[in-house]
Amino acid sequence: MLPVIAEQLSTWSATGPFELSALPCRATVLLAPDKSQHVLLRNAEHTLQLAVSGADILRPVCLRTEAIWPATLSKQRLRALEYLNALNLDQHLPARLLPPEKRGPRLSFVLRALHGSLAGASHRELAEALIGQRRVHADWRDPRDHLRDRIRRAVSRGRALMQGGYRDFLL
Repeated sequence: MLPVIAEQLSTWSATGPFELSALPCRATVLLAPDKSQHVLLRNAEHTLQLAVSGADILRPVCLRTEAIWPATLSKQRLRALEYLNALNLDQHLPARLLPPEKRGPRLSFVLRALHGSLAGASHRELAEALIGQRRVHADWRDPRDHLRDRIRRAVSRGRALMQGGYRDFLL
């Protein structure tokens, strides 16, 4: 999440306005009761979340961010700033700036296990669908229970996400 401050446009502004409606991606705005604004910019592959304070982000504004070098500027924040700048100036979402989510394959496995479990599949059926019949046939009865434990953990993690754990992704 990138914290930014929205300011009303002035005649002396050296940069062009930041306009959500002009961006080449989907923008979702959440207006919180405390007057804070959260903006999620996304295309099919990438997202960028802005925590906006100040002027109404639904109107053309000038965006700025606090930068005290180097204490508050992490690599992620610098990358997010570069991403936002490229999006606003170049009108495209630069994939090189946002590497794939490291947890992506694991989360995909968890969600697929949860989906199968909710549909009534047994743990063995889930393992066959997610890992492959050959591996399950060879290792399902292994006394160390690696495959069974993997499926149980995936379903359990999926249920935890479903029951509110997904909120951890929004921070």
